[in-house]
Amino acid sequence: MDPFALVLVGGLLVIALFVWLVGKYYPGSGLEQLGLKSAREIMETREGLEAEDLEQMLAAHNARRRARGEPEVSASDYEHGVMRELHEARRGHEQDLADRELDELLAVTNTRRRQRGLPERTREQARDEFGGKPSAER
Repeated sequence: MDPFALVLVGGLLVIALFVWLVGKYYPGSGLEQLGLKSAREIMETREGLEAEDLEQMLAAHNARRRARGEPEVSASDYEHGVMRELHEARRGHEQDLADRELDELLAVTNTRRRQRGLPERTREQARDEFGGKPSAER
């Protein structure tokens, strides 16, 4: 083999070995050298900021409640209230979907009943027949 080729191949191997050793034994990580953070660090920072935001919002909320003479609310009380509101909203949404489905079924049924010369069925009749709960008419 040509001595020039040996020097080039040897030089490339030395450079590759040097880069590998620097990466292996240099303190810290490559992300730190580039000014980046790992996903874990980003999540920890985000969670810390969210916890701090919650504390600040709760303190401001309680300050307004104290000014009105109302009792303070803890974070768990506030969380229970939010969960209760979400549950009620979900229940209302499910009722809306059930009402919409009933309206669609009644529209199809009443079209067929009109074609046969039968009287149309109302919501109340359908609810009585199938045992549903009455809801507010739209």
